[in-house]
Amino acid sequence: MDRWNLIQQLYHAALELPPKARAEFLTQASPDDAVLRREVESLLLYEKQADGLFENPEWGPAGSSETVPQETRAMAAGSQLGIFRIVDFLGAGGMGEVYRATDTRLHRDVAIKVLPAGLARAPERVARFEREARAAGALNHPNIVAVHDIGRDHETYWIATELVIGEPLAKMIERGPVAAHRVLQIATQVADGLAAAHAAGIVHRDLKPANIMITHDWRVKIVDFGLALRQPTSQDSTALELTDEGTVMGTAGYMSPEQVRCGTVDHRSDLFSFGVVLHEMCSGKRVFSGASSIEVMHAVLKDQPAELPASVPPALALIVRRCLEKDPARRFQSAADLGFALRPSSPSLPPAAAPKRRSRLKWAALAAAAGAFAALLWITRPLPPPQVTAMVQLTNDGRGKRPPWLTDGSRVFFRSPSAAGMETDQVSVIGGESIALPLPVKDADLVDISPDRTELLLCPYEKSDVPVCKLWVAPLMGGSARRLGGLAAQDGAAAWSPDGRQLVYAKDQELHIARNDGTEVRKLATFSGVIYALHWSPDGSRVRFSVDPGHDAPGSLWEAPIDGNRAYPLLPSWKAATYTCCGTWTPDGKYFVFQAGVNGMTNVWALRERVAWFQRAERGPFQLTNSPLEMLHPVSSPDGKRLFVNGYQERAQFLRYDLKSRQLVPAFEGISGIQLEFSKDEKWIAYQAIPDGSLWRAAADGSQRLRLASPPIGAALPHWSPDGKQIAFFGSDPGKPARIFVVSFDGGAIRQVTNGESGGKDGDIDPSWSPDGASLAFGSVHVAGESIHVVDLKSGRISALPGSEGMWSPRWSPNGRLIAGLSASGFKVVLYDIQTQKQSELSSVRSSYPGWSLDGEYLFYETVDDDASWWRVRMHDRKVERIAPLKNWQVANWFGQAPNNSLITSRQTGTDELYALDWKVP
Repeated sequence: MDRWNLIQQLYHAALELPPKARAEFLTQASPDDAVLRREVESLLLYEKQADGLFENPEWGPAGSSETVPQETRAMAAGSQLGIFRIVDFLGAGGMGEVYRATDTRLHRDVAIKVLPAGLARAPERVARFEREARAAGALNHPNIVAVHDIGRDHETYWIATELVIGEPLAKMIERGPVAAHRVLQIATQVADGLAAAHAAGIVHRDLKPANIMITHDWRVKIVDFGLALRQPTSQDSTALELTDEGTVMGTAGYMSPEQVRCGTVDHRSDLFSFGVVLHEMCSGKRVFSGASSIEVMHAVLKDQPAELPASVPPALALIVRRCLEKDPARRFQSAADLGFALRPSSPSLPPAAAPKRRSRLKWAALAAAAGAFAALLWITRPLPPPQVTAMVQLTNDGRGKRPPWLTDGSRVFFRSPSAAGMETDQVSVIGGESIALPLPVKDADLVDISPDRTELLLCPYEKSDVPVCKLWVAPLMGGSARRLGGLAAQDGAAAWSPDGRQLVYAKDQELHIARNDGTEVRKLATFSGVIYALHWSPDGSRVRFSVDPGHDAPGSLWEAPIDGNRAYPLLPSWKAATYTCCGTWTPDGKYFVFQAGVNGMTNVWALRERVAWFQRAERGPFQLTNSPLEMLHPVSSPDGKRLFVNGYQERAQFLRYDLKSRQLVPAFEGISGIQLEFSKDEKWIAYQAIPDGSLWRAAADGSQRLRLASPPIGAALPHWSPDGKQIAFFGSDPGKPARIFVVSFDGGAIRQVTNGESGGKDGDIDPSWSPDGASLAFGSVHVAGESIHVVDLKSGRISALPGSEGMWSPRWSPNGRLIAGLSASGFKVVLYDIQTQKQSELSSVRSSYPGWSLDGEYLFYETVDDDASWWRVRMHDRKVERIAPLKNWQVANWFGQAPNNSLITSRQTGTDELYALDWKVP
């Protein structure tokens, strides 16, 4: 009896026994052959795990839902998972159901993979599902599907990824062999994706045609990292296995021999699986087959693949054969090497054999002509798009970053908050500790760096409410600063010309150009919006900048030639982007890099400016980053080889401040939000979620959460009605002024109750309930001539309060006699008496967020100047008490009252760091 037949007999005999009796049976059946016992044990272990992992149907493409049993499609169109609304069913497989969904916050289509209800009760399947999100989410590469979010809604586990429109490679192979040029086009992209995963220490372990998606423009996306293995990298000393060693993991027919044996698996295992995929693309047939999974795995161990068709180029056949070596040491040793071998220019593709019996001179002439033609094809080939090859985190201080970032080639300079206020910091371009950069001008924002990288253009604000600042120049190496003539810029929007002799700057919604001594000023263009992020082209012929039209309308990039008085949008026909801004040229002028919002995410994009006359190239825009972080404000290094960007992800943590102990401690763990308010009975909370701005209510212990309002409407400053049955808030659709809304405590329809009656251009904001719950007071943002208005919720009638002119941010006192608010001029706390209809000043300091204690004994507010603090006024004797200075606290400019003699606020806990991107520029 040969060994394989013996293994099969022992396997089937052991399979009939209870699991606990199998080990003793195998020991008795083969006492002297430990290797034989291990092979049978591995097959038994495989059988235990094989349910749903090996022989399940592949993911169905869009439109194939009729092949899936109705009971698997548990999510109906319109169902909500977190911020995602289900649109349509796409397909199902052994480890999940896939749906098309809409991100209601960012207005983009995504794919939602949902763990079926039956599998959600198995902890090991849930763990695998989460591992898939962590593995793919750790990677950022154009040939690997991007993970946007992961969540759990009751017993439903889901992963949100980018939506790949196309078909699995498996469907293409079903139609027959793939043309050689398409094989190379697909394979090189798969190799690039695997190289990125392996560089991050991640082995896919389930590479197969069903897990390789091909888009309609022949882009490749590797999907399904549910079986991924994390291995240590040279940068990772704390690596963690995503799945256990010593277990059979993979799909029969695509596993490497070492996977079948439960041996040690590394990145070369993926190269074997890739070889199987390559062979199937070239032949249109399965490489390893059998009547059962066990027979297929035996073929992987023992059989040699069939010869490829004669039509397959010999060099490609050699590459496939080398990938399929049983011994890992005989395969390619890296995906990068394999990718190089697959490229047509690689020396691994051997030259054709020389023809026989031809004239040497004739063939020499033909060879010369062919060489010239090949050279012409090479130099006139279409240029590939630029590509980011690596990303390095530069800062790790957890503090906010204010653009722009400036660089002298060895350091990156930026503004960041500190205990003493905003400071200018510097960090090495290779990363490290951020340290302060002393400047001779106090409280100045960074504007630009001189062309020779020796001076900084600065913009100190004399008053915080005046957005125009005078321009100063300070030497980087220390010394006195000097004024730049009489020039002043709006919001620090200014830039040096490439020769340093001129400046372009924005002021009063106009674009101006002047000599660097402040003389010879002339206007370039006028806009109905705020101009910012100005940059001069390297050849000095034009400037580009961003324009914010206001009213939450999307910003856009514009260009203005220096020799004229006109301006025009840069990308007027690019419909994919919801907004564009904040761009700059590379030093050679070949590319313009900028940030853009596409499909709800902000990433860095590049526009090709010019190429050689003989080259063919697409202009773009080309997407450079694809990250779960918002990638903001790209700036080129002086040599053009790197881009410095801000990686940002918003998240906020609630904090409770105890007035007796004066301790600030975390509250409502797991909730990211701001502007929280307790109901009057202190049993419920309402808050605005971060980052999507939706409205939520929950029990006072954080349980029983319910979303009441979702984007795009937003939900700012929610306030409970006195009876706790309704919540008022203000919000707006993008580009429209704000309005006041009311929603029931237990959800349902949202009712709009105002229509711009406050008179402010930004709309109606900041509602406050009357003590009887029948009315809401509201205003607009510090509009000097307007009044506090009141809407009667029963009749809908709206009227202005006589004598309340110039007030906003109203807060009705619990006894109904007073309304606290802020003055439009100076932001001072004022009181409006309902009976006398007169105002009185309560505090002469610039303040914000007035709020009453629940018993009305105190009025709280926050001062916002240099001495930022929380204060309260005891109303019966008007005694003022400072509660806490905020100088050393990195908390939000917001706080409210909480039970048990405490206050509630929040702080930013998301990611806000600088990164360096290495990129390949054709």
